[in-house]
Amino acid sequence: MKRKSAHESDVEVMSAGEVREDAQQVANVLRQNLLKAEPAVQLQVPLSTFLSALDTLGRDELLIVRQRVEERLAE
Repeated sequence: MKRKSAHESDVEVMSAGEVREDAQQVANVLRQNLLKAEPAVQLQVPLSTFLSALDTLGRDELLIVRQRVEERLAE
């Protein structure tokens, strides 16, 4: 088996567990940033309530909803 070394001689090579933990931390930060970047809501409401809520949205918000619906329909 070939011995692994760091790119910089004075740096220790990370173990597999450390690499996994580091990757999980990066994934968590990215997930948190994604949640901060856009609003998220979970709807479990009757369709009539949802449609009434759509009536309260402005044009820009409706365009976002339209884009999302089109993306879902394309799946």
